[in-house]
Amino acid sequence: MRTFGFLVNKTSSLHEPGIPGARLTRVNQSLKRRLDDGLEDVFNRACAANDIEAAADLMAVMEKWHARRAAKYGRERRVDGGALQRVHREMERLCALHNVRLFRPKSEG
Repeated sequence: MRTFGFLVNKTSSLHEPGIPGARLTRVNQSLKRRLDDGLEDVFNRACAANDIEAAADLMAVMEKWHARRAAKYGRERRVDGGALQRVHREMERLCALHNVRLFRPKSEG
């Protein structure tokens, strides 16, 4: 009795099919649907343009929104400070780069 088998060409490789551009764009848009995501994009643009004052104003708005959401929703998992921590690190980096001391008002509470 003969054994059953087949030869595999080792030079051929299997790869995943690509996602069409329009479909990939639609997926990426759905991930950036919150207002916070848009505000973070504007903050990043202000940092890229070295506009420290505008970036500080946007950071203050983001802090206020985060505080308001944290008071409203409590410890739900959708209210996290990850984006706010990234904003703070970027602002510290920008201020250190330009030797600017950022005025931080006392937190209310």
